[in-house]
Amino acid sequence: MLKKIKVRKRKRKPKINKLAYSENKNMSEKIKKFFNKKSTKITLLVVVVVGFVVMISYFVFSGGSMDQNIEINSNATGKQAARVLDGVSVKKGEENHYPYAVMIENLSTVRPQSGLDKAGVVYEALAEGGITRFLAIYATYDEIKEIGPVRSARPYYLDWVAEYSPLYAHAGGSPDAIRLIPQIDNITNLDQIGGQHAYFWRDPSRSTASEHTLFTSSELLAFALRDKKITSEGNYEPWLFKKEKTASQRINEAKKITIDYSTFSYKVSYTYDFENNRYMRENGDEPHTDYVTGNQLFAKNVIVQYVKTSMADSSRLAMDTIGEGGALLFQDGEMINATWEKKDQAGRTRFYNTSDGKEIELNPGPTWVQIVPTDRTVEYN
Repeated sequence: MLKKIKVRKRKRKPKINKLAYSENKNMSEKIKKFFNKKSTKITLLVVVVVGFVVMISYFVFSGGSMDQNIEINSNATGKQAARVLDGVSVKKGEENHYPYAVMIENLSTVRPQSGLDKAGVVYEALAEGGITRFLAIYATYDEIKEIGPVRSARPYYLDWVAEYSPLYAHAGGSPDAIRLIPQIDNITNLDQIGGQHAYFWRDPSRSTASEHTLFTSSELLAFALRDKKITSEGNYEPWLFKKEKTASQRINEAKKITIDYSTFSYKVSYTYDFENNRYMRENGDEPHTDYVTGNQLFAKNVIVQYVKTSMADSSRLAMDTIGEGGALLFQDGEMINATWEKKDQAGRTRFYNTSDGKEIELNPGPTWVQIVPTDRTVEYN
């Protein structure tokens, strides 16, 4: 008997609407692309936000600053260089201008002077009659419209001048200074009284006495270099420089340095400005300002250098500037007990920390060196 075999009918596949399928497929692809793009954007956004938070956290908790970071990056890319004279960051190629050394007077009646705010280093020492005088050192490409009043040379100032192998601008000098200047090989002499009038001018409005009216400028000093065929850069030993301490590393104390050179008019003081990490200068208990800009003078480093002082004759002083002695150095709101050493006339005066014997690194910026006789006291409170 034959069995009946059931034949299963194959189920037909549903018909596909090709147009609808195509549209759905395209829509699916668009959705995928949209979410892929969205995911990428979200990921990038998260990375940026996390990076920003990390950067801000670094500066907040490490005491760093944006300006320091920019400066570091600029140095790293070779766009900036530390200036040889004062360690300040300048454009590459402008770091070693041939230096100018200018004698500037400090008679109380001629203040404020012009151009001291542009100097990288300033020395202040007694001249005669309890009056101090400045030796200002410049090595900048910035324009300085007026420098002065320019005054005369003294022998002990020449020992500091010789450290920089500069163009030395002055108006005559004591007999000993005039005799010594031609004997110092690394000084290019620019003496107004000696006949080099073209690089100076007189401004009668500044004083009734002509000796207090002599001025020069960076432009005229540049003309002097040109006329003397000096095209080289500076050739002197620099001091050592460091990064200044951040606010979190400094001591927030508004202490004052006071130096009594002679009479009240020549009392010098510096008050520490914590916010800007600098020392604001006063002379005769008045802010010491610049005549042209009106800005108060300041220093990033104040050095008190004790020097043996005696009488060279009945009216003029002598100072032992070559050798060694005691010093105080003020920076970052702190006082460092130090010593100084200068081996010979052309050699650089170096300052050493008495605690470890190492040469002290300075903060970039203007340094004022206060030359103080060993019998004077300096207050710090």
